[in-house]
Formats: sequence, C-alpha cells, structure tokens
Amino acid sequence: MQAPRERKTPYATFTFYLLALSTLLLDQFAKFGIVAALALGQSFPLVDGFLHLTYVRNFGAAFSLFWGHTPFLSLAAGAIALGVVAYQWRTRPRAPLVVCSLGLLLGGALGNFVDRLAFGYVRDMVDLRWHGQNVWPIFNVADVAVLAGVGIMLLHTYRTSREEAREAS
Repeated sequence: MQAPRERKTPYATFTFYLLALSTLLLDQFAKFGIVAALALGQSFPLVDGFLHLTYVRNFGAAFSLFWGHTPFLSLAAGAIALGVVAYQWRTRPRAPLVVCSLGLLLGGALGNFVDRLAFGYVRDMVDLRWHGQNVWPIFNVADVAVLAGVGIMLLHTYRTSREEAREAS
C-alpha cells in the first residue's frame, strides 16, 4: 500500500523562508528592545508574580547546559540551521505542518546563532515566575520558535503515523 500523499501548497518554499525570516527578525527585535529598555539583570513585571521581562546573558545552551562553550554552541546552531535548509531544499516538503515546523526551527536556530556570533552569548528575557519566584530558565523568542517547531513536527509525525495505521488496517 502506498503512503498518503502530502497536500501540495503552491508556495511552500516561500512560506518556509518567510516564516524563518519573520522569526529571526522578531527574535532580534525583541532582543534589541530588551537591551535598550533594561540594564543587565534588571526585571520588569508584565503580569506581576507570573511573567516578567528580565535581561540576562546566557553563555550556555538551553537550561545553561555547556556554559561557556560558545564556539561549540555556535557550530551546533550553524549546523542545525544548515541541516534544516538542506533538508528543506532536498525534500521540498509540502505538508503545512512540516513547512511551518522547519521555518520555525530555522528562524530560531539563526536567532541564537546571530547572538553567539555577534556577542559570544545569547540575550534572554522571558522570565516565568510563580509567586514571585523564577520557575523556569529565562528564555527568548528563538527558544520558543525552536520548541514550537519541534512540537509541530512531533504533531505531524503522530498524525501521519495514525493515518498510515488506519489505512493499513
């Protein structure tokens, strides 16, 4: 039995690059804004006790892993960005969820890659709190884009595998 064909969209490649560029620009705009508005370590409540803007510099990866290994992290972010572009160019995916996922992954990877190249660290600002206490590592728009991209890809994979299982039975 043949696998289900992905729904074709006429502008999938354009959408992929537009979403990646939009994500990169939104990330860099947010980072520029936080640096212009707050001093390093300063915090501003958006929703008091729950959501704050706090300007920090992250010399590591997610959850501050690999702290101080900027060259390695820069190479990893660059490799991820190149891998996403190569995958998109080679496979030309048309499924909307895949196009969206890859665009977010590329934009997020590039957002943090630009920071590491330009500054040697990543500028983070979204600070989640519970009763005034930080409950999650401070993150940025690029981090959200990468997480959303992975989540969307997992959703697509789950839906596709369920459709294939349904057709096989």
